[in-house]
Amino acid sequence: MARTVMFFLVVGLFAAAWTEVDSMGNGNMKKAGRLLDDLDANRRLQCRRNRCNDHGRCVFPKARAGVIRCACEGRYSGNNCEIDDSVCGNILHFSPDRTDVNTGASVPAGWIMCYIDENDVAQHSTPCRNLLAGLPIYGSYTGLLDAGGNFGCWHGQSGSQSGPAYAGNQIIRYACTNAMQQTSVLAVGNWGPPATTTLGVCIKLPHLQVEA
Repeated sequence: MARTVMFFLVVGLFAAAWTEVDSMGNGNMKKAGRLLDDLDANRRLQCRRNRCNDHGRCVFPKARAGVIRCACEGRYSGNNCEIDDSVCGNILHFSPDRTDVNTGASVPAGWIMCYIDENDVAQHSTPCRNLLAGLPIYGSYTGLLDAGGNFGCWHGQSGSQSGPAYAGNQIIRYACTNAMQQTSVLAVGNWGPPATTTLGVCIKLPHLQVEA
């Protein structure tokens, strides 16, 4: 009889302990759920504050809590869809790749990377500054400079893909410098044949500058 009473007493204590643990677990799960709901609400609030500049939509990677990214639409790019890909004008090509695959150098914030290469035969002897034609807002290089912007130009050997990010000679590093070789042409004799050359043009846009 005593053994039977002891058995039921142990079982009762175990059941009570399990109920308490289960209750704590549910409480923690509810708390975690509330935190995730708050985090999701905060991210959505940031999106409502025009995070993507009306040119894209917010994306929340599930694997990275708290991270917000913009999926840009049409001709727009940049972390917040702030860059109009037609910003290079009607001669230069826009380069969405902002990091040199050979050196790791990146286009500075507030600058955009443009270029011509061996395929732009009609522009091989055009001074770099004259390639800045049809720029939105500024028109030409003179309008850009008058507004407080700047630009630089630099050559490199074309790479496996089009654009300064894949070319040699550290185009991104040197082109993104104020007043760098602004009258240079692609068909420069001391660099190499135009058939394998990329001329990078890095442009600092006043309307993209962030005040300190």
